[in-house]
Amino acid sequence: MSNVRQISVFVDNKPNQLTGVMKLIKDSGINIRALSLADTKDFGILRIIVNDTDKTCEILRSAGYAVTVTEVVAITIPDSPGQLSRVLDILGGEGVNLEYLYAFLGKSDRAVSFVIRVDDNTNAAAALNKGGIIQLTENDISEM
Repeated sequence: MSNVRQISVFVDNKPNQLTGVMKLIKDSGINIRALSLADTKDFGILRIIVNDTDKTCEILRSAGYAVTVTEVVAITIPDSPGQLSRVLDILGGEGVNLEYLYAFLGKSDRAVSFVIRVDDNTNAAAALNKGGIIQLTENDISEM
C-alpha cells in the first residue's frame, strides 16, 4: 500500500491567516505539491501535500498552528472523459466510502492526479490495484 501523508492546518477565517502559513512554508523552502482549502464561517482547513512532511509539521507547530497528519491515497489517471467515474465505480463496488477528493497537477498533461480520502485505505488500495489504477507514493509526488 502506498499511502501519502497529508497535512491539515486549521486557520482562523480572517484576513491574512492563510498568508501567514504560506509565508512560513515559502521561507522554509518547502514545495507544495497539492492543496485544498475548505472553510466555514469561523475557520478554514488547509490540506496540503508537500515535499517534506515532517519539516512542514515542525515549522507550523512551532508557529502555533494546529496541525494534523492524515494518510490518504493518491492516484493518477488518464486525462480523458469518464476516468474519475471509473475510479469512483471501483471504490464504490468494493464498499469504500469516499470522504473527499481534490485534484492536483502531475508530471504529464495527459494525466490528472487526485488525493482521495476514504474510510479504509487498505480496501481502497486493493480495489484500485485490482482495477489497474496507478497509485502514487510520497516520493512520486515530491518529484513532480
